[in-house]
Amino acid sequence: MNRLKLLIQLMSFLFFVPFSSLSQEQESALLWEITGKKVKTPSYLFGTMHLIPKDDFLFPDHLREKVASTKLLVMEIGGLSEQMQMASLLFLQEGNVFDFFGKEQKDTLFQYLNDHLEMDSTAAKMQFGRMKPMGLMQLFTQSSFGESPESYEMTLEQIAKKHDMDIQGLETVEEQMAIFDGMTMEDQVEMVMVAMRTGDDNTETRKLIDLYLTQDVEALHAFMHKDEGGLMTYQDELLDNRNERWIPQIKRFIKKNPTFIAVGAGHLGGENGVIELLRKEGYTLKPIKL
Repeated sequence: MNRLKLLIQLMSFLFFVPFSSLSQEQESALLWEITGKKVKTPSYLFGTMHLIPKDDFLFPDHLREKVASTKLLVMEIGGLSEQMQMASLLFLQEGNVFDFFGKEQKDTLFQYLNDHLEMDSTAAKMQFGRMKPMGLMQLFTQSSFGESPESYEMTLEQIAKKHDMDIQGLETVEEQMAIFDGMTMEDQVEMVMVAMRTGDDNTETRKLIDLYLTQDVEALHAFMHKDEGGLMTYQDELLDNRNERWIPQIKRFIKKNPTFIAVGAGHLGGENGVIELLRKEGYTLKPIKL
């Protein structure tokens, strides 16, 4: 599986600095308590995976308690109603996605769909022709996490609704999709081709899940930051720039209410990760082991 697919899972729909540049107490937790600088009641920062196999879903009772102890849930985008809007943004306004692929690429793509979905080229064109390449990527990515994988975002939303918590997003689905729409069509096509070439090898996916379960955000950050196929061209926009845009909003949220903030785990670590950016703003972040 290529690293862009893995990165999408660590965002939500989803990185290298020397370890010595970060405080040594740190960096082995997915859950962080935020205090200090006019924060009257602790807020929490949590790193998610968009999808994870059921057997690997890490969500202990004390994590549920931390969510329930706050008054506001903040995710990359708002709740399920916001996420449902994503579907309409995964389709082309005009044209057919297969027209962007060369003949050999199309042959490979149709063979892949036939092997995995038992769908011939005619059926594939009818069902997926209006999809953007990112839509095809979502299709391929989900299959790598087994049948009926768990979703941290959906679980968090269920807890928030049970406790009558408000739900806010750090960005809109339009803003998130604009990142991928800003990629060249050639890069998007290559992204799909790489995903197909590596789609049956789940070694990288397993490495990602195992790192996630160790709760070592810096090791996870380093793993995801390796360059592959020109992905580094887009990592500033996928990660660092978004992190910086989120900080003013997070500051406003935690000043007003005890808040549970859940973002893709890929956004936590590193010199420009959310943890360090909040520390630079004067907040104290304490790791809480799950």
